[in-house]
Amino acid sequence: MKLTIFMVVFLDIETSNLHADIGSLIVAGFLVQKEEKFFFVETPKMEKQVLEEIVKFLEKIKKEKIYVWNAGFDIPFLISRCLKYGINVKVFGQLQVFDLLKFSREFLRLSSNRLDDVSLFFGLEKDIKVTGKDIQKFYEEYLSGNKTFKEEIIKHCKDDLISLEKIYERAKDLIEIWEKKQKNSLF
Repeated sequence: MKLTIFMVVFLDIETSNLHADIGSLIVAGFLVQKEEKFFFVETPKMEKQVLEEIVKFLEKIKKEKIYVWNAGFDIPFLISRCLKYGINVKVFGQLQVFDLLKFSREFLRLSSNRLDDVSLFFGLEKDIKVTGKDIQKFYEEYLSGNKTFKEEIIKHCKDDLISLEKIYERAKDLIEIWEKKQKNSLF
């Protein structure tokens, strides 16, 4: 019997709007075995190039388990932006994506399933002063020439990735059982 061991990958994106036809990608962050990788859109004209780089990266990790908080947002947003530019999205159908928000809603009885709130419930360190709406403002400042905001945007994305990892570690045994029931689910 062959034992398959998967790397654990965490994904988080930040966008300029909740709708892919209005907004664009700002950054996509990956945490793969404690290694961080960020794909930052330096200028709106570079979004296509960054999305192509993300798709190439996804091709490399498509056999791994990818954990996302609210995959029903992140994955369709990436797909939509790729399709806008004519980028092949086949890889998205090959991914093993598990939505930890969905897990939280099914297994935890909390008043809020926001990543910040679940992190606080578990007693995890989490920067809750900065939200997704702040990231949109930070990106506008960055595009206006204040380059220090790039660090703030990436810091927020990294903070979310670390929270995903810690929540996964806390509930790993139950998540692994839940995963088996989620097979063949795009996200």
